[in-house]
Amino acid sequence: MDLLESLSHELAKRGNHLLWIETVMFSIINVAAFLGNLSVCYAVYRNQRLRTLSNMFVVALAVSDILMSTFCMPFSVVTLIRGQWIFGDSFCRFHGFGVFTFGLASLHTMGLIAVSRYFCIVKPERYIVLFKKQRILLYIGVVWCTAFIGSVPPFLFSHGGFEFQPGKAMCLYTFDTNIAYTVFIECVYVATPLTLIIVCYAKVFYTVSRSNQVFSLENNPQVLRANVEEAKVTKTLAAVMAGFACCWLPVCIIDYTDAAYGEPTLPRQAYLTYGFLVYLSSTINPFIYGATNKHFRRQYREIG
Repeated sequence: MDLLESLSHELAKRGNHLLWIETVMFSIINVAAFLGNLSVCYAVYRNQRLRTLSNMFVVALAVSDILMSTFCMPFSVVTLIRGQWIFGDSFCRFHGFGVFTFGLASLHTMGLIAVSRYFCIVKPERYIVLFKKQRILLYIGVVWCTAFIGSVPPFLFSHGGFEFQPGKAMCLYTFDTNIAYTVFIECVYVATPLTLIIVCYAKVFYTVSRSNQVFSLENNPQVLRANVEEAKVTKTLAAVMAGFACCWLPVCIIDYTDAAYGEPTLPRQAYLTYGFLVYLSSTINPFIYGATNKHFRRQYREIG
């Protein structure tokens, strides 16, 4: 019995206590992701002060997470209940395509957010030109098209592609079956935006720190207050990025490990954690907004 068959056997033969623990955890994540991100969109719709250019990216991120919680998560929950994938091969490919596309769209939206923060704080004169409402909608559209295009090739592979992965309780691209495409995705679609994010936020926080010191010394409270407000927005969005990275870094390590060995090599608990973290990344943002932004917090209380 190879490891893939062993993982399928472990999924099917779990004890009832383990079955219910796993099912309840994934169900909570599913409900929290859907309701939390829906609340974000509703809060921006209801509160005039939240309808900012920066929050257009926040809404775009929430939409991708709502799609993940609607078209992907419920089928993993059912899989954990039944102990097997029951939706057929065709829908499995659609499911894997969805997880892949929504994940890439979220990451690239994070990259857009980082670039917008860079221009807003470091080059504000360019920000006014580059980040108007219509242009932001265009940027978001390009991000989704890019994510869509990057997720299509696995449909064309004669071997591998999107397949059910029992350890993760989801269908997903099998990173160990086409190393060339895996390297392309990891370098161009993952490493490039991550590098961009790190560089942009490093420059942003350096500029904010210097500006606050200058305005404090010049005793200019009005400009200082505006700068501090932008710093708060930046810290909120950086916290979102940090949460996203904490979820996806272990996922990338597991993918790299499987790709290096050419097959699944880790125990089922590691792969189930993988699936949990993928879905958790779509759940945590509304809680970060509530913890760091008083306007979101107030709107959440009104919804409740």
